[in-house]
Amino acid sequence: MLISCSLLVSIALASLQVVVSQEINVTDTIINNAVADSIDLTVLEFFPEVMAEIEGAYEAVSRRDGAQRARRQIPTPNNIVDAHAHVVPAWYKNLYPSIGGLPVPDWTMDDQLAFMSGQGIERAIFAFSTPGPNVFVGRKARTIALARLLNEQAAAYCRAFPDRFNFYAQVPLPYTQEALREAQYAMNHLGAVGIWVQSNIEGTYLGHPSFKSFFETINSWAGRQIVYIHPAVPVIKVGNRLIDANPTPYITGRIEFYFETARTLMDLTLTQTIHNFTNIHYVIPHVGGAYPSTMDRILKSFPDIYDSTFQIYSTRFWWDSAGPTYHHQVAGLLGYNIPKSQLLYGTDFPYAPLAPQAGSLLAVKNSPLFTAEEKTAIFRTNAENLFGDKINW
Repeated sequence: MLISCSLLVSIALASLQVVVSQEINVTDTIINNAVADSIDLTVLEFFPEVMAEIEGAYEAVSRRDGAQRARRQIPTPNNIVDAHAHVVPAWYKNLYPSIGGLPVPDWTMDDQLAFMSGQGIERAIFAFSTPGPNVFVGRKARTIALARLLNEQAAAYCRAFPDRFNFYAQVPLPYTQEALREAQYAMNHLGAVGIWVQSNIEGTYLGHPSFKSFFETINSWAGRQIVYIHPAVPVIKVGNRLIDANPTPYITGRIEFYFETARTLMDLTLTQTIHNFTNIHYVIPHVGGAYPSTMDRILKSFPDIYDSTFQIYSTRFWWDSAGPTYHHQVAGLLGYNIPKSQLLYGTDFPYAPLAPQAGSLLAVKNSPLFTAEEKTAIFRTNAENLFGDKINW
């Protein structure tokens, strides 16, 4: 029987306090857990730098007194849940300093908390952004080790701020069995609320037969399973090399990412992956990217799955608003009768610049397409319905 993630986090935090009080080395604990899963973290030369950041997050827990905890638990004015946020510790930025033709932004936890306060965000559900663990293409041991470190880092932040953050698990696809093992570890041991995957894995989209066993196994696990799909850099595999597949002179991160979302959603749909595995719910960023404008055109060519597909998009798909998507774009999604109960709020911070954040927030607040109650649902209630007791609200 699976334990709820909120209970797992409480147990983990209590265990952490015991660990801190007994002065047990956090690094040793993480190494021992990895060794138990046949993962060698020392294949990553930056391992000591990562552990310094993780240890620092854990030390923050022991430094907080009761008054500080009480202050953190006061809801922010708008009580907003950000369902699309990222963390970028310095060690990760050094590892992958640019993505999609854009520099990876600087980030600190203080920056994150200040941003949340300024935007009225009480809780953020975050993930490491693209490429996640897929920095070392074709290098299995390093990919598996990096996925574990990303999850341990994310868990450390969540345990330091348990009423402010939750996280999605990183998994080392295309290595299916190791990815499933890592997902179980991250969710059952570290308290992850879902699984993060990117739109293509080394040039292969998510509906490919090689990923069938991954989705099939996740689908078999008890309780609602949540998969968060993030756009990746488009590539084409030529022999043993991956070639940048952006066919235009425009920056991939500002244009092509939205078509990446469309490609992988089309692939998941036409392969009927989303039809066959009914226990999986999907979080889709940027209210679907370029996909809503193509859905009728694509699906009318496959009439046998037309109605069933829209039923899935309306019940097991959750569409976040990251970016300036509520000025006009969301109307296209609503044109397919996607219920407003499936909409989530997201910021994409810190990858989305701070400058447009206020406008994006106001666009939701001022949208004539939604009632006040529906806006409250977008900002919080819908997220509560999606995640349920995976989060200690």
